[in-house]
Amino acid sequence: MHKIVPLTELKDNEYGRVVDVIGGHGLVRNLEAMGIFPGVKIKAKSRQFKAGPIVISIGNTQIAIGYGMARKILVEPIKEG
Repeated sequence: MHKIVPLTELKDNEYGRVVDVIGGHGLVRNLEAMGIFPGVKIKAKSRQFKAGPIVISIGNTQIAIGYGMARKILVEPIKEG
């Protein structure tokens, strides 16, 4: 069984594959508009504070996501590449 964690638990420069989003239709739509949906590979880039925004990259695009939103994105940590 694979380990599934909130995006907030990925460390800087770790990769994960989005598995699910815990939230209502509006949140899911907003994340999809940013390119975040199940199956997408993301890389955690940096965070400002323990509960501050998290910068992620999807391909060549970097996005800052608030901590509350990031907690609702479930990912499976994966190896680089």
